[in-house]
Amino acid sequence: MSLMIGASQNRLLDRFLIAGEVLVLGWLIATEDISRTGLVLVGIAGVISVLAIASSRFPIGALSLMVTSAAMPRFAGTILNLHVRAEHIAIGLVVLMAALEVSKGKLRTGFELKTFDYCLISYVVLNFVTSALTSPEPQMTIRWAALNALAVLPYFLARILVRSEKTLYRTFLILLWVGAAESAYGIIVFLSHYAFGTAVGVELEQYGFTSAVYGTQYEPNLFGSYAACSAIMFLALFVLTPPRERRWWYSAGLAITTLGATISLARSVFVALPIVALIVLRIAWKKGLFRLKAVVPLMAGTGLLLLAVSPLVVNVVRERFSTIELNDIASDDTTWERLIQMGIALEDVQAHPILGTGTASFHLFFDPADYPEGFAGDAEEPGWISNTPLRILHDTGAVGLVVFLFFVGSLVVGVRAVAKKATGTTFTVLTAIFCGCVLYAITFQVTEATMLAFTWIHIGLLAAAIAILQGKQGSAETLVAP
Repeated sequence: MSLMIGASQNRLLDRFLIAGEVLVLGWLIATEDISRTGLVLVGIAGVISVLAIASSRFPIGALSLMVTSAAMPRFAGTILNLHVRAEHIAIGLVVLMAALEVSKGKLRTGFELKTFDYCLISYVVLNFVTSALTSPEPQMTIRWAALNALAVLPYFLARILVRSEKTLYRTFLILLWVGAAESAYGIIVFLSHYAFGTAVGVELEQYGFTSAVYGTQYEPNLFGSYAACSAIMFLALFVLTPPRERRWWYSAGLAITTLGATISLARSVFVALPIVALIVLRIAWKKGLFRLKAVVPLMAGTGLLLLAVSPLVVNVVRERFSTIELNDIASDDTTWERLIQMGIALEDVQAHPILGTGTASFHLFFDPADYPEGFAGDAEEPGWISNTPLRILHDTGAVGLVVFLFFVGSLVVGVRAVAKKATGTTFTVLTAIFCGCVLYAITFQVTEATMLAFTWIHIGLLAAAIAILQGKQGSAETLVAP
């Protein structure tokens, strides 16, 4: 299967725009005053129209809607006293589309459950169990467990909808398009902020001395992780694709997403991006696909682009790292915030080590107002645990962490098994998605995002790729068997 541009990518762009429209309209309906009847009616009509178009191109339209919505968790409103994000609305619409396809007999929902699927199901169920049995406020934590399950649902939707290499590749392209678009938007709001003083898409004084870009993501660190993950996937696509099939937009996408990751000013991204990039280059070298004469111009071009914006970011990046003192880590405000909250989380874990205290229960134990002198966070914002393993340990105890680690481990084992025999475009897509997960695994140690949908869409595509390749390789072995 060769990587082609033209009509197929134009269709992807159409779907991206359609998905963007439905999210904007859904957000307006969720947040605007109901007295604006005309706007609401137009919004409803728009949602119905877009839903019909997306359904007609099922499943790619549905997957486009889900991927796009997950890139903008900043868009949120309150419905029935519940905090609802754009991704929640989109997931509901995709479930509706899938149900319609099932009723027409065009979609088979059943699929062979793998070890990683069982582990994830167990983890989701465990969130409800701990929220009901060990939480100080079960009514609240069960609600948060339900929202967590909704965020994880795209994983299973990806497993149901992505059944072939063609669909996997097209969904992968959507992921790249959305990542590049999010990064480009972040660059625009970054330049607008410095040129005109605008605040759209920018968190003012995020790091005390400077502002930071969040685009449509929840906050700047997650914007940086999202852009960096996209950059890694573009890099994998570039270096693992044979020269005769390589396209110009791979390098353009890499440049845009790398710049997006840079302007996020997220220190974890500055550490993770080069590490995972070296992993990608090593894989290309082992596969015999590394071409120095292609990589050098790519890196040079990206470097020149970063050099062009260096007057705006170099001093800020230097200051971001200069605030860290190895003999006094707490001297940095954002690090101090994390240390305070992680320390309190560890105390909670010691009190409830086996099953934890329920999903997102840290909100119930931590109050920033209790730290008026050493805590730089907003006293109105709920506490959060920035480290993913610690957050899981706090919410679901040692049992939940073990189950989650089994889930991750089974995915890694699956990737290693199928990658040995995978070739061509499918190998490239598998490697790109997996290396993106590796980057998230690093950055999520300091900025937790496993309760947002974009993480689970990405992991769901990895699981779907493993299942597709296992089925394909199993069929091939059957054909050659004596």
